Amino acid sequence: MINTQEYLSASQVADYLKSKGIFKENAVLEVRDLHAVKESIDGFVNLIYHVKDENGKSVVLKQIVNLPRSRAEEEAKYGESEDRGDWTLDIGRMRVEISVLIFWNSIARGICPDIYLFDEAQNVIVMEDLTDLSLLRYDLCRMKKNDLFAERMGRFFARNLFFSSDLHLTSYKRKALLSFFENPEYTALEAFLFERCVIVSNERTMPQATWAFRQQVIGNERVQDRVKALHRKFSESKECLIHTDLHASNIMVNADKVKIIDTEFAGFGPIAQDLGRLMASLCLNFISWIAPDPEHTEGERAVFRGWVLDNLEALFNYFEEEFRLLVQKYQSESYSIRSLDVDAYLLEHLRDAVSYAALNAASRVSDRGLCHDIARLEPEDRIYPSLLVLKLASDLLEAPNKFKKISDLSDYLRVLAFHCPPEYFDL
Repeated sequence: MINTQEYLSASQVADYLKSKGIFKENAVLEVRDLHAVKESIDGFVNLIYHVKDENGKSVVLKQIVNLPRSRAEEEAKYGESEDRGDWTLDIGRMRVEISVLIFWNSIARGICPDIYLFDEAQNVIVMEDLTDLSLLRYDLCRMKKNDLFAERMGRFFARNLFFSSDLHLTSYKRKALLSFFENPEYTALEAFLFERCVIVSNERTMPQATWAFRQQVIGNERVQDRVKALHRKFSESKECLIHTDLHASNIMVNADKVKIIDTEFAGFGPIAQDLGRLMASLCLNFISWIAPDPEHTEGERAVFRGWVLDNLEALFNYFEEEFRLLVQKYQSESYSIRSLDVDAYLLEHLRDAVSYAALNAASRVSDRGLCHDIARLEPEDRIYPSLLVLKLASDLLEAPNKFKKISDLSDYLRVLAFHCPPEYFDL
């Protein structure tokens, strides 16, 4: 890890990029620290600058630091965490991030930002400028509809599952890929999901009004057994290359593009975790629009909730459609594909994805790490949606076999508040 004295300041970035041939020596460059623009960055980011020349050519420069700014800000508010070491950054994480972006672009062109430079000595990546895109998370919380992301992401999930698994790879190539993408940071989310999640333990805090129902979920043996099974799969399955943290804050969108970012925790695991984490983002957003909102009528919220459910279904339907197309195209080349029971295979993935969606949704309603969808609400308006998330998590984890198609999940969400009004929780 480089010393803090070697971190690039805004005044040094222009000369650095010219020295690396990214811009001409005589270019007039405008350098902007993206930390000054709140919604241009999110998550576990480092030093990040937007650089543009007088002709409109632009790039983004990212330099790794010892501790992510978001983590440092959190510790300033809550105190240093006992697991601080799990979140310090190193050059190995940067190598993984770049390698994954390049690999995924090779199987789904344009799904990740292009990389123009990797300077390992300075811990610097120079990449495609995505500042004309916004985080999917913020678009969803503004009721801004996007007609691309469900299809792009659904087809990407299928292609990633197929081309980075033994469905397509020879044993030799698969072994080489597993070795190349071996990443100790793959386990970064493990404790948060499976040990400290609010439906597993009382370590994370929630509003007092959620306490009684939360204890019911923690005491539900079928729920806990399912969580343990998901934990084993996350730890032991080497199904394909996954992001592990692919929620709506790690996807950037505009009318023409969908881009996956922040891949430093990627490794080999179950595709259902990635599917489930993104599905959880949609579930959380849907539930957040049940709460009152001074800027939107109930009619407007209902229309957008319908759109969210349509895209939840579309995400998995495109995944399934693309996967079936790949099986049909390559089945003559592989005995394992010819002998695959595709219907049973996809049903198992649906049920696992629904279960991971439940767990991931529950992991994002604690006071520390509260998702933006619910955090944007007034404190008194967060309690009911948070309880609905706990109810969703309990129901989905308790009986995964009830879900035979993705519309079963959207149908469940559509009537969740009807079956569980505030008085159901003694509110």
